[in-house]
Amino acid sequence: MPTKRLALIACLSLLAACSPQAADSAADAAPGSTQVEPAVTAAAAAEAPAAVEATTEAEPSTGLPSGDDALDKARAAAGCPVPEDVYDVEDVRIYCTMPADVQAFLARENTCQHFAGEEPYDDERRRELEEASAKYCEGREKIFTDLVARHRGDCAIRDALIAINGRYDLVFELDLKPCEG
Repeated sequence: MPTKRLALIACLSLLAACSPQAADSAADAAPGSTQVEPAVTAAAAAEAPAAVEATTEAEPSTGLPSGDDALDKARAAAGCPVPEDVYDVEDVRIYCTMPADVQAFLARENTCQHFAGEEPYDDERRRELEEASAKYCEGREKIFTDLVARHRGDCAIRDALIAINGRYDLVFELDLKPCEG
């Protein structure tokens, strides 16, 4: 029995270290802080909560903002009001430099991606998701292809569209190359 308990505690410690809360905690850690490696031994098994807590705080900070912090910073630096529908940090960063048609596409695509990641936990939610998918996701490749054609001559917009295509896998066969020289 003690071996199973030890294995369970080890698994829980790993899960805690990989959890979003651990990442948030690591992002808040001071740069250059000392890393603490939790040991999962028989002694540590008796103190599992402490091991989980140490693991959560042990992740080194990358110095980069993550999650909501990065999004808030990107919105603050954007240079214009960015709708809440646009929640991808990279999309927020380019939003204000794009023309209105690309901005509208970014808001629509972010909403499509949001609903595409939802799970239908009952029939009502399934219907809501199907309606949202029809409204925000259908025709997205055509809209994107039209944007590419409309802005083909503007290198900054073209580069942004290439990045958007890469983030959302919109049109694989689209011959869209960066501007040269």
